[in-house]
Amino acid sequence: MTVGNADLDRVIASLLTDMRTAPAERATELARRLADLLDRREAAAEQRIAEIDNLASHIDRAVHALDDAASTAELMRRACEQVAELCRARTVLISRLDEKRIIPMMSFSTDPDASPSLPRECDLLPGSTEARALETNTVSVDDMVPDQMRELLGNNGYCAIPVVVDGHAAALMHVDTTLDGPRRHALSVFAEMLGGCFERIGLETRREHQERLLRDSARRWTSDVDIDALPSRDAVDSAHMPRGHAEVDERLLDPLTEREADVVRLILTGASNAAIATELVITVDTVKSHVKRILRKLGVSNRAELIAKYQSLLG
Repeated sequence: MTVGNADLDRVIASLLTDMRTAPAERATELARRLADLLDRREAAAEQRIAEIDNLASHIDRAVHALDDAASTAELMRRACEQVAELCRARTVLISRLDEKRIIPMMSFSTDPDASPSLPRECDLLPGSTEARALETNTVSVDDMVPDQMRELLGNNGYCAIPVVVDGHAAALMHVDTTLDGPRRHALSVFAEMLGGCFERIGLETRREHQERLLRDSARRWTSDVDIDALPSRDAVDSAHMPRGHAEVDERLLDPLTEREADVVRLILTGASNAAIATELVITVDTVKSHVKRILRKLGVSNRAELIAKYQSLLG
């Protein structure tokens, strides 16, 4: 008699009920069956514990592999490699989200002979596996692979995993296999860690960008500052900046959150929404939301008025 793990408890309970009213000979047979099922249940539990321990070790190794990634591209490559190992998958695809578009960025295959091109970008369709993943912020599974991804993922089912950066889904990962519950959970944990790594790289990128802005601002607004003598970003505070420029920054950005201030600094360089999204590792929709709040808080109608206000404050 073959019994699946999910049915063991029910069968065991049924045997115990039968044993209460069974004659002695029948009860002995039922007892032998009960002992066998109890052994199988214990073995299954031990196997599940071993699988969970193994997954925990995989997650730990995977997260450590992301720690020192120095760029978004390197982080995506390492993430694809680690997800393939974690899921025992052949192919992993990572895409960025741009409003309602899925734009494939990088793929990884464990097959050295596989070199299919990236799928074409596509719309994020309501009710799709990807849309469900984003709505629930969980791993979603489907047996039917979208047409544009079949060359890369095959046609035996797949998973879609959202990657949340700064509170918003900024990327999607696709894996060419369906997964059981424990591996789905492990993949969700890894995706959460990956989002944190994207945020870290974004912070480092913004820090470097702010140092460049400081030096560029000094060049634009002063003519008597020794640029080469300016200290590094770690040593800079408002006392090192030209007094008028520092005061204007403080007056203009005071009503804003730290993230909104980052967006303003990029706007002042002439960056587009797409460029700001790339720089801050967030979606274009998130940038647009930030810009709307910034304009409202600063009492201006558009970017041109914002830049004009900044220049007028500089006097």
